[in-house]
Amino acid sequence: MTSSVIHGRSGSDRVAQLAREHPSLVTLARVGWIAKGVVYGLVGILAVPIAMSGLDSDQQASSDQSGQEASQGGAVAELAQRSYGELALWVVGIGLGLYVIWRLVSLLLPASNSVKAWATRAGYLVSVVVYTTLAWSAISIARGVGSGGENEDGRIESFTRDVMERSGGRWAVGLVGATVIGLGAFFVYRGATAEFRDELDGGPVGPVSHAAIVRLGQAGWIGRGVMMLLVGWFVAQAAIDFDPEEAQGIDGALRDATSSTFGAFLALVVAVGLVLYGAFCVVSAPRQRLTNAD
Repeated sequence: MTSSVIHGRSGSDRVAQLAREHPSLVTLARVGWIAKGVVYGLVGILAVPIAMSGLDSDQQASSDQSGQEASQGGAVAELAQRSYGELALWVVGIGLGLYVIWRLVSLLLPASNSVKAWATRAGYLVSVVVYTTLAWSAISIARGVGSGGENEDGRIESFTRDVMERSGGRWAVGLVGATVIGLGAFFVYRGATAEFRDELDGGPVGPVSHAAIVRLGQAGWIGRGVMMLLVGWFVAQAAIDFDPEEAQGIDGALRDATSSTFGAFLALVVAVGLVLYGAFCVVSAPRQRLTNAD
């Protein structure tokens, strides 16, 4: 097919052609979805006792003293403690690297100039940064040359403090918090409407029907959305109170949320949702379709 014909096609047509011409790229990238699912599943598992501690006062002290951080970095650190940790870290690190390639390709593919398309590109870029960092951390720990560094809560608090020390920093932190809240609301909407179905090929995966895969995805996206809403709330609260210590990552937001019964319920929604999102990533990997930002 000539380049002029390709140029005349829509972005979606060119994406489909790229997938047909380079099936190995799609296959390798789908491995990345499995690695991503493992990480999210572990985060959810680590979050369950935190959520339960808010519903059971007897568990509160043990949860507060736990060294397990319910975050993506905490999931990587948890893998490192296992007997099979080194191998698992290599597999997850390489898998996340493949997922990064998937998102880079998605980011660079032709797409429209709509607001939605540019917002999607921005989301892809954030994914590239986050998962590149996580993949590097996993491989560094596997090689014995890293320890994961400062935890997520500490990094977010330090970043918030640095920003607030600058002119207009308080407003900037408030804007970040509002953006994260907006992203969380979008994730909940994406889950409730199953908008992600357009990114999946039809058909079952083994004994799991397509409808079941979609249901897993819905629960998972809603869980991710509630997680982002909690994180965004605490970042926004830091700006309102002019107190950088209010800003929290996933782990800190979940622990602070458990101070009330309703917050503990939300934390449990997040924990279960992240486990289900991890399962969705793993199960749906063979059906994930290479898409652009349209």
